[in-house]
Order: sequence, then structure tokens, then C-alpha cells
Amino acid sequence: KVKKSATEAAIATMFGQWEPPADVTDTDTIIEEPHGAFSKPEGPSNASTEIGDYYLKYIMRPSVGPTTQTYAAFGAFPFELPADPKWTELVGEDLCIIDLDNRPFNEPGQIFSPDLMSWERGSEVHGLSAGVLNHWVYSKIHGYKYYYVDITDPFEDRRNSWKKPPILTKILKKHKACIFLDSDAIFNRLDLPFEWLMNYWQLHPDTNSMALAADPNAKNNQDKFGKVYLNTGFIILQNNEKTFEILKEWEDCPNEGGKHPECVDFRKNRPGKPTDQGGFGTYIRYDYPKDIKELKCTEANGFPESRSGCDGKFIKHLWTGKKDHIKVAIGQQLPGVLLETFHRQFMDEKKDFFVSERDLMGAPDAE
Repeated sequence: KVKKSATEAAIATMFGQWEPPADVTDTDTIIEEPHGAFSKPEGPSNASTEIGDYYLKYIMRPSVGPTTQTYAAFGAFPFELPADPKWTELVGEDLCIIDLDNRPFNEPGQIFSPDLMSWERGSEVHGLSAGVLNHWVYSKIHGYKYYYVDITDPFEDRRNSWKKPPILTKILKKHKACIFLDSDAIFNRLDLPFEWLMNYWQLHPDTNSMALAADPNAKNNQDKFGKVYLNTGFIILQNNEKTFEILKEWEDCPNEGGKHPECVDFRKNRPGKPTDQGGFGTYIRYDYPKDIKELKCTEANGFPESRSGCDGKFIKHLWTGKKDHIKVAIGQQLPGVLLETFHRQFMDEKKDFFVSERDLMGAPDAE
């Protein structure tokens, strides 16, 4: 008798032991379909919940530990840790993932719509909302703390992306490290723990404050010194004093009478002046060259179809693929019923992660 694997045993436990069909087929009994043969249940089914649980626990569970020397998705194209790992254990909610936005995203096909996203209505699915769901699912797989911050007090004199520094400061105080992503940036390898990635990129509170990916090498992506910008749509932050110093200087950059007077030109987004990213790239990174690490755009920015030289091997950033390419990427991660299943769970758990900017900033700081 062949012994069951752990996965096969789990399937049997979850869905029950398979039994052979009866020898006699009953052709006389009429089985009524009260909802119609192809109708959907009005509420979530146990099977849907079980599928989601099974996906998280077995299909997309962490495939390596923080100190595993080699990561090779599907056994191909291996990546090796370059040095002794500093993150030796999984840290759970000591690591956080942050979304923030001032848009309601409550239309059909969007993340906060009461009507769940579904691939059966694929043209309706909102790309940026699928990106947000990717962030939340990744946090569920690895046990990280997730935040969605609703911008309730928009700026009048500058773009709301300048909200990043104070909000990131507030949240980071509660964690060892945090990750901020724009909604068009996604985790490309859901099975890969972020502790492993920080070891791969050699990031740790003892040696580093922030890490951001370089943009594609193009003229419109360069600061006034001719250096390619770091993209502030994906930021890794370590909890140390220098990080908070950098964030404060970045927050103050566009204010009148500041350390860099010309930074006021980056208050709003316009050609050659990419707002908070421009202020950070033109001034802040030069003030802290040893504390801010530049990540390769081939690993942490872009996507292959952009043909920009930035392939997003670990973090895809689909700046020109917000409508279609991002949906294809998420569809490959969450095919079939999984999109609707996880969107339902996301909405059910909203109270655990959704916070208004006003409530967040008004709460006492972590000790």
C-alpha cells in the first residue's frame, strides 16, 4: 500500500475520503435543484473558505526559510544569499506591509466595492485593486501585519504622495521593518518570505535604513545631476534612528525655508518634477548615501513587457500596465475562484487593517 504524502493527507482531511460510486445507478429519483443547476449560493460556501485556507497553507506556503542558501522557483534560475544572513527567523507581525490612498476604490470591480471581483467579469476587474489584494494575500501567507491607510485630510498645496513620510514614520515605530508599495507594485513571488529577500539584499536595522529600486535608465527618469531616480513606489524601511531622521527630512523637503529651498518645486507632479520621488531623489538620498540602498531595477522594479531593462523578478512595478498587465499577473497568482474567495475574505477582515489617516496619526505612538 502506498503511503499518503502530507499534502494528500491534508486534502483527505479537508474534503473527506473519496468513495467509489455505487454499483446501481438510480434513474428514477428526481433530484431538484432549488437554485437552478448553475446558480451560485447567496453567501460564502464552506468549500470556498476551505479552498482559500488550502491555498494559503499548502499551495502558496513559504517555500524557503530566511536562511535557506538558495531560492529557485520551480527549481530553475537559482538565487543565492551573498553573505551570512542577519534575519535568521521569521518575524511575523514585526514586519508590516503598507498601502495608502485617497481614492475610494468603491466602484464595481474595485477593492472596496460590495460586489466582489471575479474573473467571470474580468474586464470589470480594476488593476490597482488587484494589486492591493496581492499585498494583503502576501501578508496572509507569511503572517505579516497589513495596513490600509485611507487619506482623509488631503493636502491643498502639494500632491498627497507627500503623506508617505509621516504615515510611514507613525507605523514603522511599531515594527522591526516595514514595506510600502504603490498599488501598481506587486509581490511577484508569493511563496518567498521577505526575510529571505532582506538577507539577499543585505538589509538590516544594524546596517541600513531604507532601500528603493532604481528606475529605468532614461532621460526623463534622471535628477538634475543626471542620476537615475530611486522609485518611491516601493520602499523597505528598517526601524532605527537614522530612518526616522531621513523620513523627517523627506517630509520637510517641500516646505518653505527648508534645508533644500528648491524642493518646493516638487510639491506637485509635472514633467521633470516627479513630486515626492523627485524631492527624495534630488536631495534626500545625497544627504544619506550610506543609509539608503539602491536595489537593481531588474529585481525590484518594472515588468518584462515594459522592455525597459527592468523585469521585476521579485517586485513587479507595472507603471504602464495598470489596466491590463497587472490583471494578468494577479490572474496567474489567483486564478479561477481564488480572486473572489480572497476578495470576500479581505472585506470580511477589513476592520482589522483599514484605518483612516486621521485616526492613525491621532493615536499615541508605540513605546
